[in-house]
Parts: sequence; structure tokens; C-alpha cells
Amino acid sequence: MKNNTQNKTGNRNTAQATLAEINAKIAELNQRRIGLAEPLKNRYAELVGELNETGKQIRDLDPTWKPVSLKPKADDKIREIITAQSSPMTAEEIIQAAGDTFTPWKVKNTLKKKSTGAKAVFVLVDGKYSVKS
Repeated sequence: MKNNTQNKTGNRNTAQATLAEINAKIAELNQRRIGLAEPLKNRYAELVGELNETGKQIRDLDPTWKPVSLKPKADDKIREIITAQSSPMTAEEIIQAAGDTFTPWKVKNTLKKKSTGAKAVFVLVDGKYSVKS
């Protein structure tokens, strides 16, 4: 009975040591990965600096200019999708075409808000959306 208890304790210690080894390797690989990201971070900072400088130069020449947002707008993307299809689409078809760019909620909400009122961008006819002319 004593041997059995020692064997279980020995297995437990071996498993803990192996787990500690694996965790140490994971930590080492994470540090290496972080190190690999440094050149990319530096280049990103350079590009942002160049873009900011170019933006300042443009604003000096044209004070009314505003840079285009790099973040995609849902209504622009949906308009693009419907135009590419060249025929009306259901909300589900648009959600599938949008993929992971926006959540299904965001697509449905945008379609709902932008298909009514004076500033409507989309037209809903028979459950299918099209771009308003």
C-alpha cells in the first residue's frame, strides 16, 4: 500500500515538472514572438508619422480638407455589396456577403436606420434592399 502511494506522488511530481517545463517553453515562445513584433511596431510608427506630416501639409494648402477614416463604415460597405450584386438583396444575403467585417446586428441595424427617413440610402421592397437612386 505504501508503494502505491509513493507511485501516485511520483507521477504527480513528474506531471507537475512536465507542466512547468511546458509553461516555461510557452513563456519563452511568447517572448520571442513579442521580439519579432518590434520591427513591425517601429515601421508602423514611421508610417503614422509620415501620414501625420502629409496631413499637416495638405491642411496647410487646403484648411477644409479632412482625412478619410480608415475604419470602414457599415453603410458604405453595404452599398458596395449591393452594387456589386447589381440586384436587390435580402438582409441575410448582405450579412453573409459582409462576412466578419461587421456583426449581423450592425448590418441589420444599419439597414433599418438607413432605409427610412429623409436621409435614406437604401430602399426596402418585398424584403429585399437596394441602393436608393
